[in-house]
Amino acid sequence: MKALDELIDHFNRRSMDLPDGLFNRHTQFVLNGVPFEARMGRAPNDPLVLMLTRGPAGCRFAAKAIQHAVPDATLQCGELTERQDNGEMVVVGQAWLSGHLRGTGERVELLMDVELRWSGGTVVRAGVTVAERDLARIAEARLRI
Repeated sequence: MKALDELIDHFNRRSMDLPDGLFNRHTQFVLNGVPFEARMGRAPNDPLVLMLTRGPAGCRFAAKAIQHAVPDATLQCGELTERQDNGEMVVVGQAWLSGHLRGTGERVELLMDVELRWSGGTVVRAGVTVAERDLARIAEARLRI
């Protein structure tokens, strides 16, 4: 998928550019089954929370958090499969994040399960599942200056 390849290329180059039309302002991002807006410590329907966690802003928010924790992070995508579900195209597969954790230089290699739900050519929901221990290591590295 050209748009996903472009998104990964932007991430690996540390660019905050996004492929045109890949996300709209309603696109929801989900980590380990929990929407980003529910992780913010405020009401998930708070307009400010939604503005930061949905759409292009949500993608950039997540990318910056990862790049802060893993300054030399690179992302690779494995084989993806597509299927239809209730009128949406669902793309599933795996991706790998590698690099070194901020503050310790410890090597990190983590595997993520990815599910993207598309409607009308736009991702409406992007879900990633990561082992909790890996997520905790990244969260800890994000706190390091």
